[in-house]
Amino acid sequence: MQTRLTIVGTFERASVGSFGAAGIALLLAACASGPPAGPVIAKVNPASLAASPGAWDGREVEIVGLVVWEDGSFGLYQDYGTYCRGAEHAAIYAHWAEWPGVSKKDSRRRAIVRGVFRNRVGIKQPDGNILSLAAAPGPGPLEPGVIVRWLSQPQRPCPNHS
Repeated sequence: MQTRLTIVGTFERASVGSFGAAGIALLLAACASGPPAGPVIAKVNPASLAASPGAWDGREVEIVGLVVWEDGSFGLYQDYGTYCRGAEHAAIYAHWAEWPGVSKKDSRRRAIVRGVFRNRVGIKQPDGNILSLAAAPGPGPLEPGVIVRWLSQPQRPCPNHS
């Protein structure tokens, strides 16, 4: 019987010690921070991109905005109101014809989009020319990426647009 108590006593001490060491290891692992698993996607709005395009150049971004593809105009606007007012400082250029899953019938729909923003429109290029596009309502382009989710059906045309 005494042998049995010794075995049980040793087992109890070993298990308490094991749980204590495991608890400390778990606590240390939870406190340790490492680099993110992949590149961080910045969540930003079109007006912020338009206000400081140089700060966002080359970054992968996720944006909530109004997709506009009308009469040769390709843009991602802050919202329907800024689009109807023609607020150029609240929109960026995105050539929707190059985006998979986007068609002209998607014009004036709110969406969450993801892509890489480039600050090229209106900026001196390496060859010395300045890129200017009539279809661009603001800086860009937002390179083709993905539509994460559509948030609305198409809005009606703006009353002041002919």
